Amino acid sequence: MARRRAPDAAWDAAVREAARASELDRYLAALLAPRRVRGDLIALTAFLGEVARIGEVVAEPMMGEVRLQWWRDALAGRHTGAMTGNPVADALMDTIARHDLPEEAFFSILDARAHDLDPHFSKTEQDLEEYLRDTEGTALRLGARILGTGAGQAVDDVLSAAAQSWGRVRLLRSLPASLAKGRNPLPVETPPAPSAADWQGAARPVLDAAKTWLKEARLRATVAPAAVLPAILPLALVEPYLAALERLGPNIARERADISPLTRVWRLWRASALGRV
Repeated sequence: MARRRAPDAAWDAAVREAARASELDRYLAALLAPRRVRGDLIALTAFLGEVARIGEVVAEPMMGEVRLQWWRDALAGRHTGAMTGNPVADALMDTIARHDLPEEAFFSILDARAHDLDPHFSKTEQDLEEYLRDTEGTALRLGARILGTGAGQAVDDVLSAAAQSWGRVRLLRSLPASLAKGRNPLPVETPPAPSAADWQGAARPVLDAAKTWLKEARLRATVAPAAVLPAILPLALVEPYLAALERLGPNIARERADISPLTRVWRLWRASALGRV
């Protein structure tokens, strides 16, 4: 049974607002994508933002699991054609159908996001790479598929490197929120003492790795199809975010690093216009 699209413009506006509020960088990047796929990238962005926020807003892991399970049930029941009543979910289901997106990719994201709720999920460097592969990496691959970039080693290589760089930046920016929930998001076997200075030292390897992966992504992008650029466009913000994180110094565990709206828009627009991140 074919799905019905969202019934009115208000639902489309709700999807856009959800994407803008929870994933502003990806939302702005989607606005610079080809018009034919812009709405679908925004629907994907809204979904990604909704599930990424769960770990930041819930106090009890069980409540987070309930929200993740709602998304699993919505995905499992999409073949009935019935609408969920949630604008983001219904827009996502239409996008999945339109681009024949693999359902297992979304379940992979949801399963990986469950780790955000576990205060005892102490990540080694390998754990972190796998986590970012399943969250950011899967998200980028879905975006690339919507863009119609096709499969291939060159595309996979640039998406994998981009996920590792962008994902580490996101992890560091969310450090204050994670610590406030009693969760350790960094790949250290023994978490530092609660002092901010100790967390600054723990964050350094993650910050340095983000720089290394950014260089790798840029190198890989030179041999990847140009059509993949909108999927990795947020990489244009990695350097200013890293600079903001470094400026925080010992406050990295207490303040969320951010950049000015003008810097954000300018860097994304310039990368899109020049065709490189």
